[in-house]
Amino acid sequence: MFTLVEVVLERSSAEMVLRPAPDAVFALLDGRSMLFSEAGQKIFELDRVGAFIWCKLAQGASLQDVYQGLAELGIDEHTARRFTRQVVNVWIDRALLEVDWRMPTDFAFSANLGRHRISVRAANRDLLRRLLSPFCVSDQGGDGDIAIEAMMLDEQVLLRAEDSSISRCDVEALAPTIKAHVTERLIRSNRWVFSLHAASLVKDGMGLLLCGQPGAGKSTLTLQLVDAGFRYAGDDVALVGADGTICGIPFAITLKEGSWDLLSRLHGDRYDATHCRSDGVRVRYLPIADAQDQCVSAGWIIFLNRVAGGPAELTAIDQLDSMKRLIENAFAADGRLSQTGFFALKRIVAGARSLQLTYCEAVEARRLLMELCNGCNGKA
Repeated sequence: MFTLVEVVLERSSAEMVLRPAPDAVFALLDGRSMLFSEAGQKIFELDRVGAFIWCKLAQGASLQDVYQGLAELGIDEHTARRFTRQVVNVWIDRALLEVDWRMPTDFAFSANLGRHRISVRAANRDLLRRLLSPFCVSDQGGDGDIAIEAMMLDEQVLLRAEDSSISRCDVEALAPTIKAHVTERLIRSNRWVFSLHAASLVKDGMGLLLCGQPGAGKSTLTLQLVDAGFRYAGDDVALVGADGTICGIPFAITLKEGSWDLLSRLHGDRYDATHCRSDGVRVRYLPIADAQDQCVSAGWIIFLNRVAGGPAELTAIDQLDSMKRLIENAFAADGRLSQTGFFALKRIVAGARSLQLTYCEAVEARRLLMELCNGCNGKA
């Protein structure tokens, strides 16, 4: 058994502390070290080094004390730091350790997305700059119903949500991680009946949905349409209300490496900061200042079919086929499309034109969509 103590983390703010979880128990059984998690109802066996690190932390030692203690066991400092970082990461992920900190008030901002107020606070200016990257518009920091805080621990960033849950990521992955976290929270909000994997734009007050799997070119085509005068509303997820209206999540447009030349041609080199997603894909962000954050009715539903060559063409799709395709691209908080969601989807399809866009070049696809939207607002 051990006494709950606070351990000041090295190379972090002095306000940051690490606490053993209240329900975590250390014990010896037949000479073997183990941890029991009451919350997880699991037992974890520790090797000699892991047991040493845990006991040192439980006794109130700093991480530097841990490194020095491991050095006395014959482990060099580099290896000691690596071992300690590995086990601390595992213990945080398994909720065996609690991390707590008090954030400075200087580095914070807020944003409105999907009818929610997002508040973000960082431990320093560099983290704040990275956290701002995926947001189009922000204002002074304040309380939000979705809150995130970021603090450095060695080379990693620790993230704390408003429910005190802790996650972590590399610095280069911070912006994509924040975007993914906020998107998931919005999708799970009871303010929306379901969500669509689609980019969304607005033309003359009517919504244009671009539906397609990853790699279909939604973000690149979205950038082309924004450059052509469409109002940007989101490039990845569209939220759907019970009344059948849609609301994009207007994060900055996320562009993969293949679109960076287009980004440079349209906007110069102002947005050349590179971020790395959890899947290893490198991305850059283009914020759109006048992004749409209001609900609109869908006027056009476009299913993207990107091909290796040939001319671009639009093909009409009947309402039943459109419903089936949208359901394949839909996801709800509980993983099921409810009856309320079904009727909302029916309203969307009944009030919009549904077409498949087969294309190779985004410029030609943009021309067809401009002609479509300029020729008719809404259902034909």
